[in-house]
Amino acid sequence: MKSTFRILFYAKWEASDEAKMLPIYVRITINGTKARFSLKIRVSEKIWDAKSGRAIGHSHEALQANRYLDSVVTRINTIYYRLCEQSEAVTAQMVRDEFLGVKAPSKTLLSVFAEFNDRQENLIGVDITQSTFNKFDLTFRRLEEFLRVKRNRPDIPVSLVDRDFVLDFEAYLKVDYHLQANSAEKLMRIFKRITTMCFKSGLMAKDPFCDVRLKKVKKDRGYLTRHELELILNYKPTKKRLEKARDVFVFCCFTGFDYSTTASLTEQNLVLADDGSMWIETHRIKTGVASKVKLLDIPLSILKKYEPTRINGYLLPVLSNAKYNLYLKEIATALGIQKRVTSHLARHTFATTVTYANGVSIESISKMLGHTKLATTQIYARIVDQTVSREMDKLSAALSGTSFSLNGGENDLGEAVASTEETAN
Repeated sequence: MKSTFRILFYAKWEASDEAKMLPIYVRITINGTKARFSLKIRVSEKIWDAKSGRAIGHSHEALQANRYLDSVVTRINTIYYRLCEQSEAVTAQMVRDEFLGVKAPSKTLLSVFAEFNDRQENLIGVDITQSTFNKFDLTFRRLEEFLRVKRNRPDIPVSLVDRDFVLDFEAYLKVDYHLQANSAEKLMRIFKRITTMCFKSGLMAKDPFCDVRLKKVKKDRGYLTRHELELILNYKPTKKRLEKARDVFVFCCFTGFDYSTTASLTEQNLVLADDGSMWIETHRIKTGVASKVKLLDIPLSILKKYEPTRINGYLLPVLSNAKYNLYLKEIATALGIQKRVTSHLARHTFATTVTYANGVSIESISKMLGHTKLATTQIYARIVDQTVSREMDKLSAALSGTSFSLNGGENDLGEAVASTEETAN
């Protein structure tokens, strides 16, 4: 893109003194950014031409003023082109500060990111979850490593973060850390949040992400089939830690709660309905959206099992997410389940195998999962073969005895099929 660079001299007529002398200012414009400052000189009103931004005539005062203005143009040009060699992102403020000898401390990428993370850490449990903050912290550490390993420097001025830096960092995540497209995309969006903040605050002349498209690949989210879920239900662990992990996982498979929400459930979330049924009413930790689920026999039995050993009113003995997933992997291996069984797989299984495949409407599933958009639920509740078969059986029954069925009504197709069968015999 062609750079726009302009220098304009102008007088402040409203600041003319008693001797009718005008203060002269300069305005620098670079790619839409502007900076203005006083040159600390005054010129007579009678010789200043506002249109040309110069003194007119051949008087000593006019010649002296114009020579000074020419020297200012030369100095500003020299500063501008020198800064262009050092960085693609040159702003009018940078040129002005250099001209005036103002050495403002340059904001660096990691220092800005660290300040952002410090603010976010104070919001854990208020506006964000611990897991969300962990992603911010992870992105910061990956940027720190990238600068050290690939750029051989501890930090970088935000003004030097450009499109190439963004693309190189994305490649670093995918090549050096072997991140899949969606995993890399999550970290890149956090990085973009930082650069956008810098751009809007004037620390960057250009948004380094303006020509970069972050792509999220649509993937079919995994879930347990009925057979696989039955294997886990019938599994009899010999170790207590595996038993607790299995029980929490099964509870989530029949309620749809995610890990964070399950870990936060207390006795206050249990609600007894007028018909005697037991419900859990809560808000998802991740989004704060209300979720209300009626407890089936299996989750009820799990809650009853751990009722005598509850600590601080928490309903279940939920382990740390890392250990929980590690134990689930151990259980899957023991049962010969080839899928990557994680804490969130239970939520997918609830949406698909437990509810949708058994005729629960997508609207009810969405409400129980605490989704604000039906489209989000449709990602989880994919149409399984069992559902398709059941729906087609209903359709077959509805069409039976009509002109759209071979065993009902008169049509040429029915006769043709019958004739074919006789010929075959």
